[in-house]
Amino acid sequence: MPELTVEIPGILQGEGKKIEKEVGELIAFEEKRKLLSIFIDEVMKGAKQLSKEELIKEGREIKRGRFRKLKQKGLLE
Repeated sequence: MPELTVEIPGILQGEGKKIEKEVGELIAFEEKRKLLSIFIDEVMKGAKQLSKEELIKEGREIKRGRFRKLKQKGLLE
């Protein structure tokens, strides 16, 4: 794995370990984000793409279903 060298300004010299830990956490976060992005891309590969009209239709159907459930619970009249 490549190494990264960073010059720490004199005013922060005493905080080297803290900065090293924070940079390590940042790198670990970015690695997880990248791996998640790769995973999602792989899962979605070959997935059917919906047209704008299909998305609108599905959205309206979801809203109707939610309305029915709220009405059954007596939260809407």
